[in-house]
Amino acid sequence: MIAVIVQCRLSSTRLPRKALKDLGGIPVLAWTLRAMRKIPADAYYVATDTESFNELEVVAKSCGWECFEGPKDDVLARYCMLIEKINADIVVRATADNPFLFYEAAQSLLEEYKSLDEYTSCDYMTWTGLPHGSGVEVFNAHSLLKARTLTENPYDHEHVGPALYNHTDTFDCRFVEAPARWKFPHYRTTIDTSADYIRAQTIIHTVSDGQAGTIPYTTEQIVSAFDNPSVSHMILCVPSTMKGRGTGHLRRCLDLVLATGAAIYIPSNADLNEIDQLVDEYIAKGMHPWQVTSSFPLPGDYSLIFTDMFSLDAEMAESLYMTAPVAALDEGSVNTGCCDFLLNVIPSLKKNQISNLVEPYFMDMPTHRKERNQITKADDFKNILISIGGEDPAGLALPAAIAFAKLGKNVTVIHSLVSALQKKIPKQLSNRIKVLSPVPELRESLCEYDLVVTHYGLTAYEASAAGCAVLLLATTDLHEQLASKYGFAYISGDKKITNTTIKAVLNKPKRLYIDALQYDDKPHIELSDFVRRLSYGRRLDCPICHRKENWYDMVEARTAKRTFRRCQSCGMVYMSWTLDDKDTDYSKTYFFDEYKNQYGKTYLEDFTTIKAQCVRRTSMIDLLYHHKLRSVTTPTILDIGCAFGPFLAAATDAGWQAFGTDVSEEAISYVRTKLLFPAACAAFPHFDAMKEFGIRVFDAVTMWYVIEHFRDLDAVLKAVSSIVKNGGIFAFSTPSLQGVSGRFNRDSFFAQSPADHYTLWEPTHVQAIVARYGFKVVKIVSTGHHPERFPLVKKYGWHKKSLPYILTSAASHTMQLGDTFEVYCKKMIR
Repeated sequence: MIAVIVQCRLSSTRLPRKALKDLGGIPVLAWTLRAMRKIPADAYYVATDTESFNELEVVAKSCGWECFEGPKDDVLARYCMLIEKINADIVVRATADNPFLFYEAAQSLLEEYKSLDEYTSCDYMTWTGLPHGSGVEVFNAHSLLKARTLTENPYDHEHVGPALYNHTDTFDCRFVEAPARWKFPHYRTTIDTSADYIRAQTIIHTVSDGQAGTIPYTTEQIVSAFDNPSVSHMILCVPSTMKGRGTGHLRRCLDLVLATGAAIYIPSNADLNEIDQLVDEYIAKGMHPWQVTSSFPLPGDYSLIFTDMFSLDAEMAESLYMTAPVAALDEGSVNTGCCDFLLNVIPSLKKNQISNLVEPYFMDMPTHRKERNQITKADDFKNILISIGGEDPAGLALPAAIAFAKLGKNVTVIHSLVSALQKKIPKQLSNRIKVLSPVPELRESLCEYDLVVTHYGLTAYEASAAGCAVLLLATTDLHEQLASKYGFAYISGDKKITNTTIKAVLNKPKRLYIDALQYDDKPHIELSDFVRRLSYGRRLDCPICHRKENWYDMVEARTAKRTFRRCQSCGMVYMSWTLDDKDTDYSKTYFFDEYKNQYGKTYLEDFTTIKAQCVRRTSMIDLLYHHKLRSVTTPTILDIGCAFGPFLAAATDAGWQAFGTDVSEEAISYVRTKLLFPAACAAFPHFDAMKEFGIRVFDAVTMWYVIEHFRDLDAVLKAVSSIVKNGGIFAFSTPSLQGVSGRFNRDSFFAQSPADHYTLWEPTHVQAIVARYGFKVVKIVSTGHHPERFPLVKKYGWHKKSLPYILTSAASHTMQLGDTFEVYCKKMIR
């Protein structure tokens, strides 16, 4: 007898009652049951606990299933009780939180299991490589009954399958690689968290416009949903929802939710008064209610956390960092070390903050602009708009409105507390002052006003772009400095706002106009498109230490595509985040087109020059190793990342028996067929020297401009240490962060660092790093000297033959300021 059993309960801790959550108009459980009903069997049961039985039975019956109640926490016992009740022989098992099961894969798995000559001897079988949440298990029911008597492990009793496959000494368990049609191991389709539920909703809106329609979905329908980046690369927007910080942060994130399909985190204790109003406004625009979550994200839930918090506190910053890569917008706190990417849209005064990108053109500027010329007389300023944030935390709106009204101006105030503010307006001025609730798309109305009074921020730039006069009210020293730095007229916070101070400002009308951004000179860039691109970025840990808590590692540099940190444990500077979502392809293009773009010729055209450098390197290894005095046998040397073989040729000429390895098939083919050297196409350290060359250890191992390409440098250096003889040489070359470019042109050095350079080495830190792997540095050679890159040479344009240039070159060599360097280490006897 074959039984299909779906386990379910309503007491999930991460997402309570998830089985009954609505998904396209029907419960999540119903999706699972309809998919599993496609599997031919003799019985179909939902196995639940007593507390959940009554509610789940209704759903089960509606789908043509029976419902069975058993122990709540001992799921293994629950299964066994049901098996004994119905005398099952074979069980197909699934869980209720998997609405997007590959039912075709389940059908095929059951047929595979039944087709075994003695299928009863196979106790357990499942496909491997399916999305997390799309697979099922098939097992021998009698074997499970036996397993129950053999294990007391709580994990086995909670999860059922482990009672079999964690005891392979007793049971025959088979994990079979899934056919390509179903093999998508990086996809996630289960519903275990709030983020999973949002993804599930996005899937059905992608496949069938949010309705259950014809279900279950086929494999191809489910897989096609992951072409939507809102499914495959989920974004969580985290705005400031704290009272006193205005509504701009929340509104900006809600705009992103609409444009990108992201989710937005609004905690249950948020105290911003306008939250419900704004959420309703955006739901009316097309945002789905399920895109709003009050559940704090868990690790792995999202591809990107995008914050617009004004100022992240330390606890919040660290907590977000632990869940996903974090990109922060206009972040004003000191906790930016927890941010993988920093984007400043509004120009700031942050002298000590390093941003990845400062791009004011992400501001969505108004399309409606004033047509008439600038006002030149104070009396001609008729209509005044005062917008100092919906909440006006400093209480500046009312005194400013009164001051303008006393001068005979018509004043409109944008404020969240309309009635409260209206009550405070003097009766004699009530016909001059109008109070409005926050206005959607306010930027498109700015051109209706002659003067916009605000604080430093987005509205100031929008008003400027609309052609309005702008006056800022500076409430703090910071606001005053910002206003001054970017040319805005302002009233200092220490001055009382009266009709006298306002009149003094209006008497200098030219001062109120500022072309803050040359907006017409550059095409507008959609912030939503850029944020979506950021969701494809990757966070990387230290290639040596692999510490996950690397927000403690100081940020060394930020570029438009990457962030670099210094590991506080080993001292290595490494790439900690990159916008490049794919690893470099070391194919023929890499050695020809890309090499030519950088050096003006292809790798093979440059072969002779490269070999000349290799001859010098080989001579250094000869000098340090003294192999001619050691043995009559020919010493062996392995060049890792040998490319097209220039070092192999130089080493062979010097009397070494040279071997090479590289990931490029084209390069290895050339080395083998043209140069006739033994070489293996393999990604080090996934390489067996004994198998490939019949050699267990080498006299020397080299890496020339290769070591910086490894993401798992720890594994690489351990492998190198294992294949170098005691007393043998390990030599490598790499760009130097302590060279002239790294010291004097640091920003451009990091910006020009290739996408596949995961580590940036410094001569002063090499010994401490290689010592971990049993090596001692015996020689460092500074190479790649470029006097023309020194600041004074650039400033004065010294010619190569001039005395200052020659002296600079000499100083570069003496002080080891070359942009690259070579390291020669000796393997110490352990």
